[in-house]
Amino acid sequence: MFLLALLVARAVGAQERAWAPVACPPEDAASRDEAALLRCFAPAFVVEDGDRSFNRIGTPALFRAGGRERARIDTETPAAFAEVRHDVIGGTEVLHLVYRVHFDRLAFKPSVFFERHRNVGVLAIVTVRAEDLAPLLLTTVYTCGCYRVVLPTALLPETALPPRRGRVRSAGHDLPDRLAAPVRGASRFVIRLTSKAHRLAGVETSASDSTPGIALPLREMKELRRLSIQGVPGETGSFFYTSGLRRGHVRGAWSPIEGVTAGLLLLDPMLGMDKDLGDPESTGTRFYTSLLPWQRNVSRLDRFDSLLRMLKFRPELFGSVPGR
Repeated sequence: MFLLALLVARAVGAQERAWAPVACPPEDAASRDEAALLRCFAPAFVVEDGDRSFNRIGTPALFRAGGRERARIDTETPAAFAEVRHDVIGGTEVLHLVYRVHFDRLAFKPSVFFERHRNVGVLAIVTVRAEDLAPLLLTTVYTCGCYRVVLPTALLPETALPPRRGRVRSAGHDLPDRLAAPVRGASRFVIRLTSKAHRLAGVETSASDSTPGIALPLREMKELRRLSIQGVPGETGSFFYTSGLRRGHVRGAWSPIEGVTAGLLLLDPMLGMDKDLGDPESTGTRFYTSLLPWQRNVSRLDRFDSLLRMLKFRPELFGSVPGR
């Protein structure tokens, strides 16, 4: 009886917690400067039971133990790491505004026991057309490449969408098949994540001032590759392994059960391990988002055109404007 009361009290006491970027200032709302674009399109994150340490967005930190650099997530200091990636989709120049957040770990939950590991992250990518900065897509994915979801906005013409598009399901959650496009300085995407596993539970477009919460500073993505090593003044290191089989993967993020079972079966012992995003020639690893070995190259996030074609989008129509 006591245990039941404790569980009920815990469920009632659980609250969502929001992490919101600073407001887009008026001078940035019409700017083409990349830093301004990152500030003005930055999403907010809402996490269930956000008072628990494993549900708090934190900041990667390095320390040295046993003569080696090791990583942890400082859950008392939130931050999102961001960068702009230039791309061409079906002949249309686009900008991918990439936002990366990290959590301390996947907490114990029977449905994710197989995947449990530390230093887990989530990517949110807002794709805007370079010509008019119209936001066309929101893509979310674990930083291990799992649970990738691509959601179009209302600014992408119907003819560019996959045929027979119905409801969108991800990890048991219903998601909208189209999103209202955010307006710089007025609205933003709000990404809702579940407790413990940080699954995508919902996405909406809301007024920028409607999601007050903990301030989420934006930092440059490249900072992850030159973090200060705690307790070692003047020395820096990378959040990612820089050599060997694990090169390009997040330090301390190996998922052992997944790696030695499904990983060996699917020919990737690093399966489920969080990684860097970019050209594998420089990062050391492919950021693929499909478990099927024959789809690994086409599903890479540094090759959006092939990814979208795999998902049955029509990238050659991304330059079109609805109603014209």
